[in-house]
Amino acid sequence: MNLNLVILFPEWILLGILLIMLFGELLTARYTVEEKKIVSQTALVGALLVFLSVLPFAGRIDDAFGGMFILDPFATFFKAFFALVAVVIIQMSREFFLKRLDKPGEFYLVIWSSLIGLFFLVSANDLLLLFISLEIVTLSFYILASYLKRDLISIEAGLKYLILGSLASAFFIFGVSLIYVAAGSTALPAVREFFVEQPTNRLFLLGVLMILSGVGFKVASVPFQFWVPDVYEGAPTPVVAYLSVGSKAAGFAIFMRLLFTVFIPFDSERMILFAALAAMTLLYGNLGALVQTNIKRLFGYSSIGHAGYLLIAIAVGQTVGNSALLYYLIAYAVTTLAVFLVITIASTKLESDQIEAYSGLAKRSPFLAGTMFLALLSSAGVPPLAGFFGKFLVLLAAVRGNLGWLALLGAIGVVIALYYYLSIIKVMYMEEAASDEPIAISPSSVILLGLLIAGILLVGIWQTPFYNFAQTAAHYLS
Repeated sequence: MNLNLVILFPEWILLGILLIMLFGELLTARYTVEEKKIVSQTALVGALLVFLSVLPFAGRIDDAFGGMFILDPFATFFKAFFALVAVVIIQMSREFFLKRLDKPGEFYLVIWSSLIGLFFLVSANDLLLLFISLEIVTLSFYILASYLKRDLISIEAGLKYLILGSLASAFFIFGVSLIYVAAGSTALPAVREFFVEQPTNRLFLLGVLMILSGVGFKVASVPFQFWVPDVYEGAPTPVVAYLSVGSKAAGFAIFMRLLFTVFIPFDSERMILFAALAAMTLLYGNLGALVQTNIKRLFGYSSIGHAGYLLIAIAVGQTVGNSALLYYLIAYAVTTLAVFLVITIASTKLESDQIEAYSGLAKRSPFLAGTMFLALLSSAGVPPLAGFFGKFLVLLAAVRGNLGWLALLGAIGVVIALYYYLSIIKVMYMEEAASDEPIAISPSSVILLGLLIAGILLVGIWQTPFYNFAQTAAHYLS
């Protein structure tokens, strides 16, 4: 068996930092304020090191452990993506938990374990390794969602996520078992070969549908989306951001890996199935957001709506659809992380997640309000911001894939989203603030917000490098 441990260098870095943080946690009985900052800075620097460790492998194609673990441009894209997302989530957690937790190191350890799971997930070339990696991620999110142990709403969110997530995991592993019975292997190349030879095997097709159903929960697709609003409302804000970006991206990475490299004979059924799912998900998410008064709950429904656009790209498939999906993920990430970082900082003063609590935010913090304003317009798809070009690419791919009706539905979704995003802007800029007290922002958060603003503008205006990066990863799947 070819171990080829060199290509696991980013994973070794992840594991090394995890061990350092673990020993630090075991040796520290109670943290001072300075020690809390050191722990968070260690996690932050560690995430940056992981990102840098991924870069030397760009464009490389290799495998390890007899082909169970693969390295390709697709996996490299997502590893760089997850590492950068982790940087923002850790900074967000520093803001949120500085005065809420006595031992924040535990929280960062759980984030780190989820990151290890995400890295193995996108390199898995075997259904069992894929399932184990997915469960590491999912179990980490169960803990993170209910991390505010004295908050009943947070505990409720974690329990709901646990129950429904366990059901999704059961679907996934049952699908894997059916495929193993039919194909006699869980290795993705062997599974693909069997499906090509016997595309009408009913047991195998049932296994495919079970696996896709399990992954549908992760991406918040209709009809597996019911957990999203309640979990988003109750979970800590940094966890909501991580779920919204990291978990969703992981789910779509699995969809892409399986649908376009393994379940190839399922192609015609894929277009019909995912076009229907995309339409229902778009409508449910955008219409549900219209009546929300809690800002985190609103973004829960908004996240479902965004999943609808990503499902359009899955329905289209081929290089054009996959490139649009990956580009959309980049635009969605910088936009959504900016939104939740603003919510995290503002919540320390506002002490409420109700939209009305953001009344007059422009007066109390013009910088936070301006960042939120820009991010909301990007989420809605207003040019020339990142979200506009992401949606444009997806809808253009739908037209090219003979799904013009779905592109029209996506355009209608943009109009609906613009309405409920503008309602938040109206509250921030046109209503009176309950207090004139300014909202303080730490220097590190100012820098990060500035970088996210730059990302929203750059991804929208200077699309070429980001689209080329996405296209290179997508091309490998075609």
